[in-house]
Amino acid sequence: MLYPIKVVDIELSRPLTTLDGLDGYMGVQGLLRFHGAPIGYVKAPITNGHCTAQTLSKRILEDHSETIINRLLYNGLSLPLGRESLCLEDLFDVQPPEYKGKLPLVTVAVCTRDRTPNLSLCLDAINQLDYPYLDIIVVDNAPTNDSTKKLVETYANIRYICEPRPGLDWARNRAVLEAKGDIIAYTDDDVVVDSAWVKALALVFIKHPDVMAVTGLVVPYELETETQVLFEMYGGFGRGMSRKWYQVNRGNKIHWRLLGTGEFGTGANMAYRRSVFDDIGFFDPA
Repeated sequence: MLYPIKVVDIELSRPLTTLDGLDGYMGVQGLLRFHGAPIGYVKAPITNGHCTAQTLSKRILEDHSETIINRLLYNGLSLPLGRESLCLEDLFDVQPPEYKGKLPLVTVAVCTRDRTPNLSLCLDAINQLDYPYLDIIVVDNAPTNDSTKKLVETYANIRYICEPRPGLDWARNRAVLEAKGDIIAYTDDDVVVDSAWVKALALVFIKHPDVMAVTGLVVPYELETETQVLFEMYGGFGRGMSRKWYQVNRGNKIHWRLLGTGEFGTGANMAYRRSVFDDIGFFDPA
């Protein structure tokens, strides 16, 4: 059997612990984070319902030691100079440099249609975002009932918008028209966003004024069914943990190899400067 696989978050700045209560699972898939930022996956076996801290540590060091050392050194270089020696063990407690400047208003847009149970989990996660300037909208696309409207009305800080024309890109275009933020971040109604999601997107736009669009990592929330496991095995939505840059000059064509579905990311995690739609137009409903 390929499933189920236990999906967990592992924060490397905290001590590793043994994972218990894993009877029935085929293995563990841990999303490794360092001070919240994802750096890779670790896969580990389960024995008698447990995955020990020693097993996790061994697998992490085998697969990710170079990445961890690079992150430690990067954070260490942000410290004030004057240390006589640089000890890697001391750097685990060093936070990455934090941006102290002005943050823009970000519109978070969720386009949905008749999927109220999924949407509830999505909006609960959005309400946990660690970002001070949010404009949150739900675009209800040609609904067949008022269940989405009633759900959104239970959230005082979320605006409900009905777009009667059926089609995802009609809903996305309506979000552009309704957005109050300088940045529009889209996610899907079946996504549980990370609390640092919007801030990570916003910082890319702040630090790189020429960037018009950003996509980000999408990882499985669970791997409990064969379908979920097979979807990840055959590609999934993940495009790796390293940042990639693409640039197209006005008038130039994108190479056909880059035009496949999902090559630049996915609509579950994508953001744009509001101004780019004034320059190049809206999503094509066709």
